[in-house]
Amino acid sequence: MSSLHGMYAIYKQTHPATGMEFCVYCNFFNKKEKSLIVAGVNQLRVFRLAPDLDLPKSDSKQQTSDQQDSKIPKLKLECMQSYQLFGNIMSLESVQLAGSQRDALLMSFQEAKLSIVEYDPGTHDLKTLSLHFFEDEDLKEEIGRAHV
Repeated sequence: MSSLHGMYAIYKQTHPATGMEFCVYCNFFNKKEKSLIVAGVNQLRVFRLAPDLDLPKSDSKQQTSDQQDSKIPKLKLECMQSYQLFGNIMSLESVQLAGSQRDALLMSFQEAKLSIVEYDPGTHDLKTLSLHFFEDEDLKEEIGRAHV
């Protein structure tokens, strides 16, 4: 009779997720600046819209619609933070908590787990505000079917 007590499962992700499944636009860092939060598999990335200052100079002799377009500010996405989480994200929403200086993120994971996190400016990392696990098997199955 063999014993399985010494057996462990090891999982290493060799490449970060490239596909994104969820996004929210919220005040992630502070109330003055909005950020685009995108999530895919176990990756959470935070982007901001930044002015594109590397625009090529246009020829002064060109009298086309390009000059009209130049009045519209050109923006680009700049990745500010990237976080790798320890579970696959099943849903993502932003929430405003009373008295908070920034928006928090409500994330659900497999097996009926919910987490509320927000940005911590002291550590430049995510801080868990609340973590919930629903043990009812019927609830687990219902949540799993809703996200499939």
